[in-house]
Amino acid sequence: MLVACHLDVVPAGDDWKRNPFEAWIENGRIYGRGASDNKGQMASMLAVARFLKEHEPKLKGRFILAGVADEELGSALGLEYLLNECGIKADYAIIPDVAHNMKLIDVTEKGALFLEITSHGKQAHGSRPETGINAIWNMIPLLERMKQLKFSKVSHPLHTPPTVNLGSIHGGTAPNIVPALCKAQLDIRYLPDDSADNIIKDLKNIIKEAETQYKAKFDLRIISNQVPTAVPINNPLVELISKHTLSVLGTKPQPKGMSGATVTKQLIQKGITAVGFGPGDEAEAHATNESISMKELMDFAQIMTLIALDMLS
Repeated sequence: MLVACHLDVVPAGDDWKRNPFEAWIENGRIYGRGASDNKGQMASMLAVARFLKEHEPKLKGRFILAGVADEELGSALGLEYLLNECGIKADYAIIPDVAHNMKLIDVTEKGALFLEITSHGKQAHGSRPETGINAIWNMIPLLERMKQLKFSKVSHPLHTPPTVNLGSIHGGTAPNIVPALCKAQLDIRYLPDDSADNIIKDLKNIIKEAETQYKAKFDLRIISNQVPTAVPINNPLVELISKHTLSVLGTKPQPKGMSGATVTKQLIQKGITAVGFGPGDEAEAHATNESISMKELMDFAQIMTLIALDMLS
């Protein structure tokens, strides 16, 4: 059984009440960058690991607690390195990086397809735009069409619908120059049973139509693609998490699908049954004055101890 918490954090940002890298306690919550994402969970799991080590002779299985790097930037230097280069193995894994106050079990995640679209034009003087080709004007109707992208799979019992987000757009250098280049980046979250190949094919057809209509030139580049993943709802981890959360908190967490991506993806692709489950408020990660309830951390430690004892004994 593997539990992985990430030790890296995003930059602090502005407007903190105190130094974001010196934790403080206020009204039963611990504050600081990473308190909720993901160091509070790591503190809970260190307490669990210490307890399990003290009772190691009673365990028939193996418990691995990993404090990993690089989660915020894709995990190539973190969990992926441990899996691919160090040969770390497990039958089951819990990733406490989904928040939702232990009311949710992440059993499936959407695919995440990041794309860059480049519009090519011809630079000219801004007073004579007819002598050039404006890469930005051509990009606008293309993006409007892509916004209306028709997905082959639009519903799932555990997921919200698929989405297209225009994350960035850059082009032009001055108001009196017809821009020759414009770049836009898209974040497409698609459902299990759909495929990135289908989506890219449809986008290329949209580009072809736009090139013909506007006498434009576009390129499409795949930045990254994380495929959708899922584990069975009735797997032992879901049963144990539900059982022991109910015994400690009096509530039963529900299996759900996530639009965001966690490292359960990399684990599932290695044949490890992995789910997400943990404490914390959804809105706290990456926020100013990030915090987490200390009671939740203690409850989480108790639940995870019971799960580990049940599974490994």
